[in-house]
Amino acid sequence: MSAFRYLGLFMLLLLFSACGQNSADKTPTYTVNTSKDEETQEDVKEESHTPIEEKVELKSFFMRDGAVATYLGEGNEYASYHARTQWHNDDTVSIYEDNGGTTVIRTYRITDDSIDLIKEQGEFYEQFNPTNEDLKSLPTLSTFLQLPLEKGTTFDEWTLVDVEQTLETPYETYNNVIVVEKTDDSGAIQRKYLVEGFGEVKREFLMKENDAEFIVTSILVTVE
Repeated sequence: MSAFRYLGLFMLLLLFSACGQNSADKTPTYTVNTSKDEETQEDVKEESHTPIEEKVELKSFFMRDGAVATYLGEGNEYASYHARTQWHNDDTVSIYEDNGGTTVIRTYRITDDSIDLIKEQGEFYEQFNPTNEDLKSLPTLSTFLQLPLEKGTTFDEWTLVDVEQTLETPYETYNNVIVVEKTDDSGAIQRKYLVEGFGEVKREFLMKENDAEFIVTSILVTVE
C-alpha cells in the first residue's frame, strides 16, 4: 500500500474518528505511666501503616469545563484543530474537536483505574446534553488511558512508553509528560503526549515507506 494511501486513511481518521502497594509495619509505642496515682494505662492499639500507592487523579487529564484549546498541525490540512471541553458530571466529559473539515465529539468515562471512550461521532454540530442515566448506559468503546502510569503498561493496542519526558510546546514547556503509542500492522506509529492539568498536548502520526518518512503532528498552542 502506498504512502499516499496511508495518509488518506489518516486524514479519514482525523475527520471521522476524530499508579503495587508496599506494606510497612511500625512497632507500636507504649507510654509508661510513672505518676503516683496508679492509673490504669489505656491499651495502645498498634496502628497499621500500609501506605497506599499514590494514585493519579485521572480527571486531571482533561481541561476545565468550557476551555477551548487550539492545536497547530503540520503534515496534513486537518491536523490543526480546536478542542472544547464539556463536563457532564464528576466522571464524564466530552471533547468537541473541530478541524475545519468536521467536528468530532468524543465522550469519556473516568473510573478509578482508567479513562474510557464511550462515544465517538463525526459530523457532530450540536450540544450533547445527556442525562446521567444515558451516560451510564453507554458502553466502553476503547481505553484512552489506564493505571498504573508506569513505563510498559499496556491497554488495548497502546503501550505507555515514557512517563518523564520533557516536551516544549508553543504554549508551555512540560515535564513528566506521559507518552503512549501504538503501531499498526503496516508499521505506522501513533503517539499521544499527555500532561496532568491539560490532557493531550501533542499527537503524532509517523510512517516510513522506503526512504520516505511522513509525519503528521498536532501541538498545543493556546488555551482559552
